[in-house]
Amino acid sequence: MKNAKISVLEQSYSKQDRPYSQKELQFKRDNIFRYLNVGQTRACHKQCKHFYYVKENGRKEKDIKETNSEDVGNCSVCWKINKTDNRLKDQAIFMVDEYCKIFIHNLRHKTLSYDNVDLEITFYKWLYKD
Repeated sequence: MKNAKISVLEQSYSKQDRPYSQKELQFKRDNIFRYLNVGQTRACHKQCKHFYYVKENGRKEKDIKETNSEDVGNCSVCWKINKTDNRLKDQAIFMVDEYCKIFIHNLRHKTLSYDNVDLEITFYKWLYKD
């Protein structure tokens, strides 16, 4: 039997077991963004209301910069939800909804919390790595 890849949506939540400094939380965020090559350019789709930071030097980033509009092309979040295994689809939708509620305003430079950083990391791993 082949080793099935486990989705980030199936991984158990690691509770905060100690205090984290803002520097530690920022380091965690920076590391995942660097690892996944996520840049500073944000896509925002009016029709579905999803938003996310796009891959650095990717086609979507180029299109956003050329058109000076965050709403270009198809929504990668909607595409990813549609491609997510049916047994995990509800979890994906819930996670995306939570991400959108919390990060509706650009929080990249605000006070960080363990739970928000964990959610953001899970969101981007799911979107770009799963």
